[in-house]
Amino acid sequence: MNDDFQSGGLRVFQFSLTSMFILMTVVALVLSIYFGVGRLLGMSTLEVLSQGLGQFFFLLPSFLVWIVGLTLAIRHLNRYRLPAILAMVRMGGMIVSLFVLQVAQMALLYSVNSGRISHEVLSWIFLVIRILYMLLNTTCWILVLVAIFARRRPDASVQPAVNSGFAPRG
Repeated sequence: MNDDFQSGGLRVFQFSLTSMFILMTVVALVLSIYFGVGRLLGMSTLEVLSQGLGQFFFLLPSFLVWIVGLTLAIRHLNRYRLPAILAMVRMGGMIVSLFVLQVAQMALLYSVNSGRISHEVLSWIFLVIRILYMLLNTTCWILVLVAIFARRRPDASVQPAVNSGFAPRG
């Protein structure tokens, strides 16, 4: 256990002041964009919270998994370059698409509630958004699969398999 910690196995989950600063900055940027878009549309603070951020909380577990995945990919960038880059693109793509999807949904729901667009137009817009999101999600999962099975440098600490004594008789 102690060797794993010293060799970097468990250090991945340690946070520094810099990572906390970055996390708080990202949260502040997300909130400012949510409220900026809401104000641009003429929404009140309550409407932004109920139609924008309220929906985001249902996707918070996925968002946290993608943040952890992005952090792990960044931490392993020097050791496993290609898998880490593919994982960073995947996690970053899903984070950005989630954010764009939430802002678009907030704007569209407000537009329907305020009478700017009809329900029929909204259903077609949501169909196009779902198709684009599905294509992006599929592409990102393909990147995960490629990252899992991408070429890696052999680890010097791993020894080749030793004959376990179960060789066929003959």
